[in-house]
Amino acid sequence: MGPRTGGDMRSIYAERPLASTVMASRSAISNTGALQAAFFRRMGSGQQFRALFEHLSDVHFFAKDAEGRFVAAGAGLLQRLGFSREEEILGLTDADIHPARVVQDIREDDLRVMQTRKPLIDRVEALFTRRNAKDWYLTTKLPIVDSRGTVIGVMGFVRPFRRESGVSPHAAQLEPAVTHIQAHHREPIAIPELARLAHLSERQLSRRFQKVFGMSAQEFVVRTRVQAASDDLLQTDKSVADIAHEHGFYDQSAFTRQFRQHTGETPLKFRQSHRQIGAAGERR
Repeated sequence: MGPRTGGDMRSIYAERPLASTVMASRSAISNTGALQAAFFRRMGSGQQFRALFEHLSDVHFFAKDAEGRFVAAGAGLLQRLGFSREEEILGLTDADIHPARVVQDIREDDLRVMQTRKPLIDRVEALFTRRNAKDWYLTTKLPIVDSRGTVIGVMGFVRPFRRESGVSPHAAQLEPAVTHIQAHHREPIAIPELARLAHLSERQLSRRFQKVFGMSAQEFVVRTRVQAASDDLLQTDKSVADIAHEHGFYDQSAFTRQFRQHTGETPLKFRQSHRQIGAAGERR
């Protein structure tokens, strides 16, 4: 074999730094991985990172076991649900807190996340509260696994739905219409007006609502009225007929029918059962 030319030699020496860089990079990754593992071992199981959630007022953190029992809850979630201490919610399930129809949807999402191991990111949904039932939220859920990789529960957080939440352009475009519905739900609301506010055709508006909320614009209006009415059912002693009239329903019969369809309970049953839950929470 003849002597290598200058070009060949330059090629050889050009390869060496690349190989050295790759090895150094792999070594660095290994070292940083070991550093991280060692640091977390020193932290132990005190769940110190959870303290971060307490300083994010709009982030409502939670964790549940495979049976749906709460095993952790952040301050935001406790406040939204009417609890004063985390110990009050531990061991409870969503069935102890929410209406039957809402519980079914939440549980189905939990099971899907645990069974598929795929996260649910920024799901837009209506969540009832004990003291305020007027808001829509973004929910994110991930599976919890043990040291052997077995799924043992689900964790996540909830935050208010609004334009600056970083949601999809489709959701952001509906924000003017959503704001209008929430502000004027007691009044007649025309779909063409909502379309104008969102700068969409009525057909486009319908598609956007279906994509983001899983329901039509008209269904969203009714759901918002039901949520606001449920707030009055819990916080006032007004009659069901008066609440129906004040929240845009034609009569008490129409209100009861829509309320049962969206919550799984009649207005009177909702008032009775959830006031009992609230009273029990206050006694803890």
